[in-house]
Amino acid sequence: MIFLIGWVTFSLGGCSDSEGINFKINPEDTFGGDDAEPVSNLTIEGDKISCEFCDGFGTFIEAFENQIFVGGRKKVWVFERTGQTTVLSQEINLNESVELNSLSLVDNFLLLGLIDNNGTGSVNRYAKNTNGWEFESQYEIGRRGDNFGNDISFSNRFIVIGASAVWSNVGIDNAGSFYIYSRESVDWNLIDEFAAVNGFGDDRFGSDVIVWEDYILAGGISIPLHIFHFENETWSLFNVEEDILTTDMAHHEGTILYYSEEFGFQSFVINAEGSLEPLSIDASLVSNGGIRFSSDNISMIEDFALITDLGGQELYLLKLMENEWALEKTFAPANEPQFEYLGVKLTKEFALIGGNNSSNSSSYLFFEKY
Repeated sequence: MIFLIGWVTFSLGGCSDSEGINFKINPEDTFGGDDAEPVSNLTIEGDKISCEFCDGFGTFIEAFENQIFVGGRKKVWVFERTGQTTVLSQEINLNESVELNSLSLVDNFLLLGLIDNNGTGSVNRYAKNTNGWEFESQYEIGRRGDNFGNDISFSNRFIVIGASAVWSNVGIDNAGSFYIYSRESVDWNLIDEFAAVNGFGDDRFGSDVIVWEDYILAGGISIPLHIFHFENETWSLFNVEEDILTTDMAHHEGTILYYSEEFGFQSFVINAEGSLEPLSIDASLVSNGGIRFSSDNISMIEDFALITDLGGQELYLLKLMENEWALEKTFAPANEPQFEYLGVKLTKEFALIGGNNSSNSSSYLFFEKY
C-alpha cells in the first residue's frame, strides 16, 4: 500500500515558535541581492518546515541529490537533508525588480525563470561549487512583456524555454512561443524559435513545454498540443494534436500527464516514432478539479504522480498500473479552510508538498514518505 503518512491528522496551524528549530537570518549572511529582507521566522521540525511571512514559500519545489529548493516570490531557500535532519544551507535573494516565475534543475545547474514589472522574462543560471550555488549567466530575448522563462524543460542536449506572452510576427498579442538552446560545452546557445500554427491572441503558446529525446511537446491555454521532431540536426513541426488542449503538463520520460479544462486529467505515452498511446485515468478524476497556472501542480516519477486540484484544496496521489492511472488516495487539510496546497515534487524518497495557510500568514513544506 502506498500512502502519505499522517497527512490528514495534521493541524497545520498548530506550530509555534517554541517548537523545532528557529532560524533568525542575518541579511549579511544571505546570498544574492542586497535589498532582500531577512526571513522573519523559519522553523524546521522533523518532516515539516514552516515559514511565517515568507511570501510564496512553497510555490516552487525542486530537488537535487540531498538538496531541496523551495521558491517564493522573491527568494529561493536551499535546504540539505541527511537522514531525518534538515538544515537551511543557503538563500538566493532575487533582485528587487523581478519575481520568481519558474525553478528548474539541469544536472549541476540551477535555472531560475524571472519576470519583471513589465512582464518581461529572463532566466538566471547558477552553478554549484564549494561556496554553494553561484550566479553564472543570464538568458533573455529582450521582448517587452514576453514572459520568457515561464516554463523550462531539458534533455541531455537541449533546453526548451517557454515565452507565453510573446507577440506574434503579425502583431497578435500574447500569442506565445518557445526557444530551443543547444548545449555547447559548458554553455547553451540559442538555435531556434517556434510559434503555434494558426495562433490567436491570448493562446499563450509555450505555457507548457516538454523535451524528451527527439521530441518537443508545446501547449498553451487555447491552442492544440504541438509536437516537434529533431531529425538531421534540425527541429521541425511533426504534428498538431487537435484534440489535446493542455492547461498544465508533466512527464516522466515518454509518459505524459496533463489537465484538460474539458476532460479533466488525461495521459498518454509518446512512442519512438512519435505516435501517441492513450492511458486510462481513474474515472473519479476525469471531470474533477483543475490545475492552477501559477505553480508546479503536477509532479511525476516513474509510476507515480502527485497532483493538486483547482484552488489547491485537494491533493491526489496516483499510481500507474499497466495502462491506467489509479487513484491511490485523496488528501485535504484537516479543519483548515484557509489552507491551500502549492507546489509539489516527487523524489524517490519523499513527496515534497508546499502549502499556505492565510489565516496565520504561514507557509509550509512537508516531507511525506510514500
